[in-house]
Amino acid sequence: MSSPGRAAPPTRLRATLPPILVAAVAVGYLGLALWGEALPTSVFGDVSPLVHGGLVLVQAVALLWRRRSPLSSFAVVVAADLAILATTDGELGIGALGVMLASYAVAREGRNATRVTALACGATATAVVGAASMAAGSGATLVVLVATAVARIGLLYVLPAAAAEYARGRERLSTALHTQARMVEAERRAAAERQVRAERAALARELHDIAGHHLSGIIVGAQAASALLTTDPERARGMLHTVQDDARTTLVDLRRTVGLLRDDDEPSSPARVNPTATVTGITALVAAARERGQGVDLETVGEPRTLGPLAETAAYRMVQESLANAARHAPSAPCHVSVNWTSEGVSVTVRNEPGDVPDTTLSPREPEGYGLAGMTERADLVGATVETGPAADGGWTNRMFIPTALADAS
Repeated sequence: MSSPGRAAPPTRLRATLPPILVAAVAVGYLGLALWGEALPTSVFGDVSPLVHGGLVLVQAVALLWRRRSPLSSFAVVVAADLAILATTDGELGIGALGVMLASYAVAREGRNATRVTALACGATATAVVGAASMAAGSGATLVVLVATAVARIGLLYVLPAAAAEYARGRERLSTALHTQARMVEAERRAAAERQVRAERAALARELHDIAGHHLSGIIVGAQAASALLTTDPERARGMLHTVQDDARTTLVDLRRTVGLLRDDDEPSSPARVNPTATVTGITALVAAARERGQGVDLETVGEPRTLGPLAETAAYRMVQESLANAARHAPSAPCHVSVNWTSEGVSVTVRNEPGDVPDTTLSPREPEGYGLAGMTERADLVGATVETGPAADGGWTNRMFIPTALADAS
């Protein structure tokens, strides 16, 4: 791409048209001379029209390299025009077109001290030589000489320079618009990529919560049922029924989550993944954990109220992940779940007491900390805070606090 101050690469026609036009002027002038038309005289006496025509052809040739070497081309063209002015009483303008085109080429390449100086020197030389030739040849008055000089400078130098500046301005504007369009497109793509990453992260959290809770519960229940199969068959059958219910629930949640991948009309969000993921659903979570043989108690303090969908999901998933972690890392440890409603907000706490050696057969290859990262991400979505860490008695505590204003708005 060309820079704002330089012309775009020209087509062959655009590159050769100016020299062709100047050469056409030379041919036309020579044609008039051959037909015997009266041409201006010179203070140096009669000068053959072939000389003037040849000088114009020199201008045409010089214009061929006006883009590669604009200053050199400009110098040759102006010198040829000065020779024509000096040998025609300063009245013949057959070299004017070449000067205009050369001036445009110099100005088009950009404004710097060298090019501005070249244009100023060319304008001064044209004005002086033209005025001197007119004064010596026709005896024009001072007013006419000044007016003619001003007209020559304006037509041959100022007008082309203004046209070149206008073209450069249009090119700068076009470049800026193209740059802006590219930036807008890049930002649009980046926003789309961020949205895709956010949706993938939301789905990954949901899949982790489902696998971490339900599948861990299924494994715990199956192991307990296997241990009781010979000593207490009735209780073993009851636990197997619980395992079946957990498996069905897991299948439903997985189908619902996978269905989000096929939904092109609505954006995926954590609130949509499971409609039952609410604070009131914590009671069912605790009951399911008890059925699997996990020692869990639930305490609710204060007057419950409905939160925003994201806040409901964040609280539910925090309890779900905490119970799954307790079953995985401290399977025999009692767990205490509390939901405390106050005027400032709602605090959800899950604390498990110290337990036996963790059962690594439940999830031996699961990356550490992924569930805790999911808790933090969900909390950030609703402006909540999460505190996790070991308790004083050797157990573990997870606590999420959702302020009232943020909970109602989420």
